[in-house]
Amino acid sequence: MTAYEPPRDVVSKVRRVCTQSRHAAPARLRFSEPVLSLCFDDFPASAAAIGAPLLERYGGRGTFFASGALANAESASGRCYHANDVSDLLRAGHEIGCHTFSHCDGARSDVFATLQDIARNRDAFAAMGCAPATSLAYPYGETTIELKQALPRRIACARGISPGLNRGRVDLAQLRAYALFGVGGLTRALHALKRAARTKSWMIAFTHDICPTPSPWGTRPEDLEALLVAARKHGVVILTMSAALARGKA
Repeated sequence: MTAYEPPRDVVSKVRRVCTQSRHAAPARLRFSEPVLSLCFDDFPASAAAIGAPLLERYGGRGTFFASGALANAESASGRCYHANDVSDLLRAGHEIGCHTFSHCDGARSDVFATLQDIARNRDAFAAMGCAPATSLAYPYGETTIELKQALPRRIACARGISPGLNRGRVDLAQLRAYALFGVGGLTRALHALKRAARTKSWMIAFTHDICPTPSPWGTRPEDLEALLVAARKHGVVILTMSAALARGKA
C-alpha cells in the first residue's frame, strides 16, 4: 500500500508553523508528577496484540487513535484493528481516540467536511460500544487554524506531531508529541522523558505498528519497552490522553 504524504514544500511548512503558533484552545496545565501518554495512530492490530500488553505490564494504559474506514483494512502500517480489538482494549482500561473516519488530511480538506468525518467516526465506534471520543489525533499531524477553532466541544484535546512537552501554557487543540519511529526517534523520546521527569511535564509519544520488523512508522517491542523502563526509572506515570488531561487540569 502506498502511503499518502502531506505536502512538504516551503509554503506548507510555513503554514504548519503558523498553525502551531496560534492557540485555538489555550489552557494552563500543571502536574504534581511527570506523565507519559503513549499513542498508537491508525490502530494497527499489532498495537493491540503487542503494544497494549506491554503497557499493561508496566501499569500503563494507552490511547489508540482509530479511523473507522481502516477497520480490518491493510494500511502502510500493516493490518488494522478488528471490532474485537476495540472491545478488548476498552475492557482493559485503554482509550479509543478519534482519527477521523476516512483518515483525511485536515490541512487540505474543507473544515465542514472534516467535522462530518469526525462525526461519522463517532457513529462508527458507537456501533462498537464506544462512548464518543474526547481526544483526537490529526491524521498526518495536519490541521488548520479554522479546523482547530471548529472542533466539537466533546473533543477535550487534540494532538499534532510537533515535538515538545506539554506544561504551563498549551493549546489543547494542538498538543505537542514525539514520534518514536524514524532515525533518532527513540533517542529523542528518551531525552524528552528525562526533561519531563525533571519539570513535571506531560510528554506524549506516538507510533503506529509494534512488531519486530516494523514499518517506517512503527516501533519494535524492545524499543517501546525501553521507553517504559525509563518511565518507571524516572517516576513517570503512564496515562491515557484523557486521564492525563484530567490530571493536569485538576
